[in-house]
Amino acid sequence: MALCSALMTIFTIKMGTAKQAINQGRSPVIIDNTNTQAWEMKPYVEMAIGKGYRVEFHEPETWWKFDPEELEKRNKHGVSRKKIAQMLDRYEYQMSISIVMNSVEPAHKSTQRPPTLEGEQRWGGPPGSHNRIYVTYNH
Repeated sequence: MALCSALMTIFTIKMGTAKQAINQGRSPVIIDNTNTQAWEMKPYVEMAIGKGYRVEFHEPETWWKFDPEELEKRNKHGVSRKKIAQMLDRYEYQMSISIVMNSVEPAHKSTQRPPTLEGEQRWGGPPGSHNRIYVTYNH
């Protein structure tokens, strides 16, 4: 529960900072957050589009972005390998404005999925632990 509170606090701070930057017309605004699903990005995208910004989605180009063991070593928030694996399990690989804008927050987002079988990995594929949303103002 403490981890959820800490993550929610981080989200709130980042959202407030992003909103302030967008309201001030700054460009670009880079939102670097652990967005694993489209609905998590929706508030940022709605805010940016509402103010006339262009939105781009980027993820890091590292060999370890889908490696829970390496991510556990490198993260600065003390997030466990198990929690990282759960986040990677729900990671949505394809992202676009239409996908984000048509997404909805799950009714029971706190419900945990059953653990994957040993040796089964759902996070394979092109390397990303953080999605970045780049927002640039269209003058």
